[in-house]
Amino acid sequence: MPKPLTGIRVLDFTRYQQGPFATVILADFGAEVIKVEEPAGDYGRRMWREPDGFSAFWEALDRGKKSVCIDLRTSEGQDLALRLGEGCDVVVENFRPGTMERWGLGYEAFAARNPRIIYAQATGWGTKGPMADLPSFDQISQAYSGFAQHSGGGPGSRPEVPYPGIADQTGGMNLALGIMTALFVRERTGIGQKVEVSLLGTQLALQAPELLHYLHFGEERPREFRASPTVGHYQCSDGKWVMVVGIDQKFWPRLLAALGRTELADDPRFARGYGRWVNRRDLEPLIEAAFASGTSQHWLERLREADVPASLVLDYAALSREEQPAANGYVVEHDHPRFGRQRIIGLHIQLSETPGEPGAPAPLLGEHTRETLLALGLTSSEVEALERRGVVGSGGTTV
Repeated sequence: MPKPLTGIRVLDFTRYQQGPFATVILADFGAEVIKVEEPAGDYGRRMWREPDGFSAFWEALDRGKKSVCIDLRTSEGQDLALRLGEGCDVVVENFRPGTMERWGLGYEAFAARNPRIIYAQATGWGTKGPMADLPSFDQISQAYSGFAQHSGGGPGSRPEVPYPGIADQTGGMNLALGIMTALFVRERTGIGQKVEVSLLGTQLALQAPELLHYLHFGEERPREFRASPTVGHYQCSDGKWVMVVGIDQKFWPRLLAALGRTELADDPRFARGYGRWVNRRDLEPLIEAAFASGTSQHWLERLREADVPASLVLDYAALSREEQPAANGYVVEHDHPRFGRQRIIGLHIQLSETPGEPGAPAPLLGEHTRETLLALGLTSSEVEALERRGVVGSGGTTV
């Protein structure tokens, strides 16, 4: 059974994280992704590079792709890129707005040669407005969007970046969604088009409920250690933490039964969710004391017996020992030509009839330059001449 994007060719000019994550999703679903790198290689190859040569950043974001080295600052390189685009379904880039246009590689240039092309552009700020041309990265987006300030506790608190990369990773998911939507439209109508996704837009979408609350009331909802007394994590006698999410009223008596505090059900201060929030300073110490009286495993079993949504708070070491991720294919084993058998991150989107799968390990630099250009119609002597002039590279190295 073919993968869902088998037959789709993607010309990938993306760098760093937002764009590469989008194209790795496409590759996992069967698209042929031709990653165009500058002769010195994508900067991502050097990110997190350890002494043994392994880069989790590079492998996670560029598996399943082909590497072609082209100097896009040369007229010959620009012409090669356009020629490659003639045989592709999708072009993806995340340069600063205007960069591809200055190289003659904007949407109009590709569409002129291939009207059915889907041209996907990932930016930091969006393509309009006074800040559109400014540089941006993940943490800048978290800062500007209010995400960092709200994560730190709201106005007046110290801002916190809870997870570097969250704007890039979610932005990449949105970009892949936009590309697949455009491909679906083209399948129905034959129309190619431009897709735009930005870090800023994605961060605002992530915070839609919180932002809408502010836009309506003119004030932020309080951000505290716990979302409410029944939605948050509590430390147990073994030092570990248990997260509970008793967000619905039906979970309140179940939580009390699990904790052995059924007498609190008759306390009018805590009878309903609003009262539990208003009186949280009184209620939270009672729940804290209950959790502190037993181990995390004891409380987890009690909570699950009572059908209260609950989980241990895990670190990566504990997560790696859990069965659940592997059972769903979220963590799978893979053979790497240089590092042997290892566990990697599997697919987070799964289809029953046409599933994808993790692609081959990330390519060597320029590993596929020669074969790609030969398939384009160039002769071996022409490719060699381009190599001598530094227009293309086919080094086959890791960096």
